[in-house]
Amino acid sequence: MDKKHKKILFISGGVLTTGAIVTTVLLIRRRNKRKRGLLPPSGSDTRPANILTTNSNTLPSNFRNWNGGSDYLSSAPRGIRNNNPGNLIFTNINWTGKLPKEQNKDRRFEMFIAPEYGIRAMIKDLKNDIEKGKNTVPALMTEYAPRFENNTDAYIQMVCKDLKVSATAKLLPTKNTLRLLVHSISRVENGGNFITNELFDKAYAMI
Repeated sequence: MDKKHKKILFISGGVLTTGAIVTTVLLIRRRNKRKRGLLPPSGSDTRPANILTTNSNTLPSNFRNWNGGSDYLSSAPRGIRNNNPGNLIFTNINWTGKLPKEQNKDRRFEMFIAPEYGIRAMIKDLKNDIEKGKNTVPALMTEYAPRFENNTDAYIQMVCKDLKVSATAKLLPTKNTLRLLVHSISRVENGGNFITNELFDKAYAMI
């Protein structure tokens, strides 16, 4: 690689190399089209918020964090500080309870006004994928955690283990299956189990 290709330009947290601008931009665009942007099970994003992940947007006065307060939990895992335990990527989907872009403090992921709304969106997203035919763990997780940015095989193994099903077992979008999926995926995404059964039930009643 010559000196020209080693030169790096940082734009909004992305990296563009002068020798591969077209390829890198296309990758960024593909990521932005995804519903989600998930990290490998071996390295969930539990790092504190920083300038590369957050902006200076002001939260609405009725924002409620995971602890019941109104502060932004900047030291919590990303999915928890955003009330988005499934790490759904920011899109134009009009999720109930989502913060508009001008109030969203995260540079890439959705934020919700309260935890139950983020869990509700996660449930609806999984339910919709299963009903569309992504009804095995490999099919579902390949959609949910695409290989270009995840250790998808490890993700599949973990979810199969948590659900106590084989890779070929057909999933039905029942409340119990969705509960197990939400708990499993949230543990992968946030490095711990933050969702109680009571909170899941509250979110499920809203769908």
